[in-house]
Amino acid sequence: MRPMGRILIIDDDPSFLQLYRARLGAEGYLVETADEIEKALVRLDQGGWDVVLVDQKLDGKTGPDTGLDLVSEVSRRAPLAKTILVTGYATEAAVTRAFQDGAYDYLEKGPIFRVLLLAKLRNALEAVRAHHFGELSSDEAEAAIRDTWAAAESETDPNRKGKLLEDLMVLVFKTIPGFRHASARRRNEEEEIDLVIRNESTDPFWVNERTSYILAECKNWTRPAGATEIRSFLWKLSRKFNRSRLGLFIAPGGFSAPLRSDLHGERRDDYLVLLVGKADLRELVLAPDRNAFMKKLHERAVLEMHGEGR
Repeated sequence: MRPMGRILIIDDDPSFLQLYRARLGAEGYLVETADEIEKALVRLDQGGWDVVLVDQKLDGKTGPDTGLDLVSEVSRRAPLAKTILVTGYATEAAVTRAFQDGAYDYLEKGPIFRVLLLAKLRNALEAVRAHHFGELSSDEAEAAIRDTWAAAESETDPNRKGKLLEDLMVLVFKTIPGFRHASARRRNEEEEIDLVIRNESTDPFWVNERTSYILAECKNWTRPAGATEIRSFLWKLSRKFNRSRLGLFIAPGGFSAPLRSDLHGERRDDYLVLLVGKADLRELVLAPDRNAFMKKLHERAVLEMHGEGR
């Protein structure tokens, strides 16, 4: 399976193209651009796009709003992609036409453009991911997990490596009964959560856990996660009003001694954190019964919390 997060930007403003590359590249997305209509059509025909951002004020043969004319071409040439119309002046007529031609959303180039860009892009990608992953057969899902794990291990760009880890975990949980509703990069005004997994399991073990959601945080590959990072995660768990009593803290680079000390020092009865290192992650990916392996991680975390597993 190809990696998710392939974005095509169609815009003829160099400053915005630079902004897109910097902002989205830092998030781990694969970004390609086209600054004129002919290049855009060639790129679209290459296929494999997840999201296409089209600037309304793209100059072309039909005038200064050629980008608006291009929306229908995106729908035709890249039907599986989500199209976002980017505009400096969101008139009712332009937005209505864009939706009629197949646009998924629109984005205004206003004062909070940078914030809305990521939020709307994540929403579009989550819709693409849900559709794509939902259509995978059991064998295809297992192949996708192996491919994504291999891609994450071999990737050298740290941002892209982190994005692949999130995609991997979404795929993994979709193979565990009761945990198949998993979504990545959930953000509100105060915080961002890498992964939210809805607990719909009928397994008595997870029913007795009394948690509606499991939160997961994906951290570093190249260095041990530290105390500041676990404190931030514990804070996120504590703000969920007991709707999320279980967290996965995933750090392929390992865990520092201060992190473990802080975690044990902050132990509470209302939530539990499962530490997942690289060896655990590999075992989870390869496990024939991932539900059983999750229980094993849970048991280890309980023992460590009470000082029996150290």
